[in-house]
Amino acid sequence: MTVNNADKTITQFEETDETSMADLMKEYDHLGNLSVGREIEVSIVAQNEDGFLADLGIKSEGLIPKKEFGEGAVLPPELAVGKKVKVRVVSLKGQPILSYKAIAERAKWDDIEKLVAEGKHVRGTIIKIVKSGFIADIGVNAFLHISQVDSVFVKEPEQYVGKSYEFAVTEFDKRAGKVSLSRRKILDDAKAVKKEALLKTISEGQIIDGTVSRITTFGAFVDLGGVDGLLHIGEIAWYKVKKVEDLLKVGQSIRVQISKISPDGKIGLSMKSLSTNPWDCICEKFPEGLVLQGKVTSITDYGAFVELEPGVEGLLHSSEYAWNDSEAAFKKNVKKGQEIEVKIINVDAENKKISLSVKKIGSNPWDDAFTHYAPGTKVKGVVGNLMPFGAFVKLPEGIEGLVHISDFSWTQKVNRPEDFVKKGDEVEVVVLEVNPKTEKISLSLKHVLQDPYKKYKTGAIVKGKVIRTSDFGAFIELEPGVEALIKNARPSAADAEKTPTVLKEGDEVEAKVVKSDSKERKIEASIKKLEQEREKELVKQYANQDDKLTLGEILTEDE
Repeated sequence: MTVNNADKTITQFEETDETSMADLMKEYDHLGNLSVGREIEVSIVAQNEDGFLADLGIKSEGLIPKKEFGEGAVLPPELAVGKKVKVRVVSLKGQPILSYKAIAERAKWDDIEKLVAEGKHVRGTIIKIVKSGFIADIGVNAFLHISQVDSVFVKEPEQYVGKSYEFAVTEFDKRAGKVSLSRRKILDDAKAVKKEALLKTISEGQIIDGTVSRITTFGAFVDLGGVDGLLHIGEIAWYKVKKVEDLLKVGQSIRVQISKISPDGKIGLSMKSLSTNPWDCICEKFPEGLVLQGKVTSITDYGAFVELEPGVEGLLHSSEYAWNDSEAAFKKNVKKGQEIEVKIINVDAENKKISLSVKKIGSNPWDDAFTHYAPGTKVKGVVGNLMPFGAFVKLPEGIEGLVHISDFSWTQKVNRPEDFVKKGDEVEVVVLEVNPKTEKISLSLKHVLQDPYKKYKTGAIVKGKVIRTSDFGAFIELEPGVEALIKNARPSAADAEKTPTVLKEGDEVEAKVVKSDSKERKIEASIKKLEQEREKELVKQYANQDDKLTLGEILTEDE
C-alpha cells in the first residue's frame, strides 16, 4: 500500500506467502530512488494502446500515457521505441505514471520566455474559437482576442481556425501560465514600414494602380502596395453612387488618382477625377427646350430623378407630369427603371440641377384656353372637387377652372358649395378670366344669368308683393332674392294723408323704379311716382280734345 504525503511517497507492504520480506525490501529500495515530481531520463522500450513503456531500472516499467496529449492529438516525434527522453514522475500507485508533456511544456515556456525577452515573435496554430477570440497552440495554449487576429474587422472567425501564423506576445505570465497574442500588431507594424516607404515615393495628383482590398458603406479601401488608401463613395463617379458594390468588387484592379495626403499619412483617392466632369458643358449638351429619352432612377414624394446620361440626372417634379390631376397621374404612371421622354425646362449648371417636364412636350392647353375662352364665353363642364372656397369644374380640354363661392348666385349667400352643386354634375359656366402664366381659369355660375339688379333699371315699371314693412317703408319682392324698397315719403296720392303703415304684408303693388344700384344691390321704387306719370299721360291724352276741361272733368268723363 502506498500513501502520498506532500512530495514524499511512503510505501507499506504486507507479507504474503508468495513474496518474502526480503524481496519486498529489495523492491522498496528500488522505488526509494523515485518520488512524485522527480524528473528523470528514461529509455522507451515499447508502445501499446495506452502509450509508451519506459525502462525505470526496476521491476515495473513506467507508462507515458497517450491521453495526456488529448484525444486525436499528434504525438511528439521524440516519443518512439529506442528513444531516450526526459520525463516527470506523476504517480507511483501501481504502475508508475510518467509525463513527457510536463517536461516539454516547461521547456516550451522557457523557450517562449526567451523569445519574449529578445523581443521576437512566436509561431503557432489557431486551434479553436472561444468567447471573445481564439485559443492558439504555440507549444502551450495562448489566448488570441478576435480584434487581434487581423488588421480588418472579422466577420467570419471560422476562416482562421486551423491556420498557422506568426504572433507577437502581448502578455506573458509564466507562473500563472498565461499568454496573450496578437497577429494584428505584426501586420500593423509591417504596414507602417511599407507606408513610410510608399509616402516617400507618392504625391498628391499622382495616378497609381491599386487593388480593392475592402468595401464599406462609405467607400472602398484600395491596396497601393501594402498600404491602403481610401476611395470615398463620392469620389467613385460624378453621379451619385448608392452602393459601392454596384461598381467595385474586392480584388478588383483599378486606377486612381491621389487626391490628398494628410499630415498623419492618410491617403485619399479618387476615380472620378480621371474622367471628364459631365457638368462642365452641361448647358451646351442639354439646352432648355431639348426633348430626349431618360431612365427613372429613383422616385421621391415630390417627383422622380431621371438619368439623362451617366453622371447627369434631372428632376421631374410631380407637378410637371400632366396639365391636370398631375400628382395622381404621376403616382399612377411613373415607375422606377422606366424609360421616359422628357423636356428640359431649366438648367442650373452652378448647382448641378436640371428641371424636366413631361406635360410641356405637347401644346399648352392653358394657351389654347386663353385663345378659345374669351371673358364672357359660356362653356359646359363637370364638377370635380368641392372646397370650402368654391368648386373646381373640369373643362373639355382636361384643365380645371374654379368657381369661387362668391360666383354661385347673384342673390343668395352661399355658405357651402355642396348646397348648390355635387361632384359629377354637368354645369354651364361663364369664363371670367384665363391666366396662362398662373395656369388658372376663373369661372362663374351666376353669370350664366343676367344680374337682376341690372335688369331693374331706373324708370322700369315693376310689380311685387309686400314681404315686410318697417317705420320707413315697405319691401316688395320682385323675384326670389330681389327686393325693392318703397319709402313712406312717397306714398300714392290717394294715401298721402294715411299713416305710414298703409301697405301691409301680402299686398300686390305696382311701382316705378326710381333708383337702382347694382354694386350696392339696392333698388328703390315709388307707387306715387308711377301714378303721377300715368296721370300726366292721361292729361296729355285729352289735352287736344278740349282745352277748357279740367282734370276732374276729364276723370269724370272717363268714368
